[in-house]
Amino acid sequence: MRNDRVNQNHQRWLHLILLFSWIFLGITLRWTNLADKSASSIEIATLGYSLGHSFFDLPLDLVISLDQLLSPLQFESTSTPTDVIDHLLGEDNHPPLYFVLNHLWFKLFTTDGELVSLWVGRSLSAIFGVATIPAIFGLGCLAFSPLIGHIAAVLMAISPYGIYLAQESRHYTLTILWIIASVTCLTAIMPYLQKRKIFPIWLCFLWVIINSLGISTHYFFALALTAEGLVIGWLWLRDIQNLFQRYWWQIYLVALGTFIAGLVWLPIIGGIGNSQLTDWISTSFELDEIWHPIPRLLGWVLTMVWLLPIEGTSLFVTILSGVTLLIMLVWVAPGLWRGGKAQMNDIDNRLSFQVFLGFFVGAIALFLLIIYGMGKDLSLAARYHFVYFPIVIILLAAILGKCWDNLENQTEAKNVFSEKYRGLQFLKLRDFLQRWESEKRKEEGATKKDLILANLKLINKRVVVVVLLMGLCGGLTVVSNYGYQKSRRADLLVEAIKTQSKIPYLIATTYQTHAEIRALIALGLEFKRQEEKINISDFFQPQFLLMKRQQEQRLTTDSALAKFLSQTPRPLDLWGVNLKIEGSDLETFNCLKSSRPKPKINGYRYKLYHCR
Repeated sequence: MRNDRVNQNHQRWLHLILLFSWIFLGITLRWTNLADKSASSIEIATLGYSLGHSFFDLPLDLVISLDQLLSPLQFESTSTPTDVIDHLLGEDNHPPLYFVLNHLWFKLFTTDGELVSLWVGRSLSAIFGVATIPAIFGLGCLAFSPLIGHIAAVLMAISPYGIYLAQESRHYTLTILWIIASVTCLTAIMPYLQKRKIFPIWLCFLWVIINSLGISTHYFFALALTAEGLVIGWLWLRDIQNLFQRYWWQIYLVALGTFIAGLVWLPIIGGIGNSQLTDWISTSFELDEIWHPIPRLLGWVLTMVWLLPIEGTSLFVTILSGVTLLIMLVWVAPGLWRGGKAQMNDIDNRLSFQVFLGFFVGAIALFLLIIYGMGKDLSLAARYHFVYFPIVIILLAAILGKCWDNLENQTEAKNVFSEKYRGLQFLKLRDFLQRWESEKRKEEGATKKDLILANLKLINKRVVVVVLLMGLCGGLTVVSNYGYQKSRRADLLVEAIKTQSKIPYLIATTYQTHAEIRALIALGLEFKRQEEKINISDFFQPQFLLMKRQQEQRLTTDSALAKFLSQTPRPLDLWGVNLKIEGSDLETFNCLKSSRPKPKINGYRYKLYHCR
């Protein structure tokens, strides 16, 4: 008995040491170069609203300085969470929980009148991203085993997609935590449903609270709840003869409580589909484009675990990375398929695996329904796919767990020995056996079956190692900014402006929604960041203009830009950044388009006009 207790303590300490190792790895990857990348437009929205500011306070049709442009990012100690909620609900289409938490976080690290730093702005998201590592470990242990919990934890720690989301000043990592917590509640009731017993009442209340907080963090959490509902509906059909038992009434109460919590946000959610801020994902799908979302969805699923340098590199490196990923995927696919089948055949874990697989299939079906049924192409942006991200991690961990030790289950070995499986691995093993047919092997008592078992186990372990090593390479790819780059590369545009303009210049943008305001602020923030890096300004202080959209994109004489060009001394450079004005109209002010070739920059359509 004493030895058993000692062994249990040793195992407990081993699990804790390994878990802390994965957490440390996750912290290292998420905090490396955390503030080096320029801010994206949506990050600017998070920072501004978290500070309790409105983006509509910036003047239109008025030339402003860099400091005026960045005023929504200045911390004011007098702002309150109420200001955060008022401006967010009035101007944006997201629930306020994360923004309020972010507001309180900023108060700890920012002084009055100071510009909020990107490091502080992103650090809370990174903290929640690290918290998903022990959370997914707990889910893996509860649903399967400590081995699968550890594999899930290390996959979460090194996930390129997880690192990308954690290094964004957004609410995705907190929502992922709520998804993991909600699915954990679903997993916790599985044994009770199997035994047809009631589960603790505190679990009901906890589940409702988690679901309520999830909806208050991101409306897409409702998609995760719908996927959960589809899984519960499948379980409901399997147990249809007991629908009025007490344990089902508990689930009905959880569903009712979650529905009531969601009703609070229904008026706001109803207007999201018609919001100008979501117009960019609207599509009518021409016949030659109707298949495009499918490969994009597959790409997002793959890069949740695997990624190599494909952005910001030469064409050769991009092609080499793609070919390497494809080769590795083909090599591990047979092992993953066997691991998945073994998990489905495992009586102890079959139901948990089916639940997670059902969630994933249901989530993908919901995305396809929204894409093709509602004309909103959610495949255009990687960030929307956090809904099923933790489920991809736990499913892959469950499969890899079987790859690691499934040959202790003799079922797989018997299948191989009876030649029911005729994959590449079997051909390799057959060649191996032919080479080792000798008297010495017989004297040592080894049988053909023993050798198959030993070598299949070795190959399957290699599959696990390869998947994890490729995942780590993917994590390093994101940290080094060769994958999941920002949708708007303000840093590259600032470099282009500094390089090509050695005289005073104006940056003009056409205003439609506050998305254009955020994009211009992101550009201004990058100017400020580069100034601070060198401590002095080696370029002229830029001026900025947010123009109301001109009728038929014509530049009228009474417009703010026309007045500025008429009154400002020359020479002057005009940078039209997402500016919707006919170039011929600018020529009347002696502003000629530059003939110098300019690189393509993500998120910004820009032109340079020399006004002489």
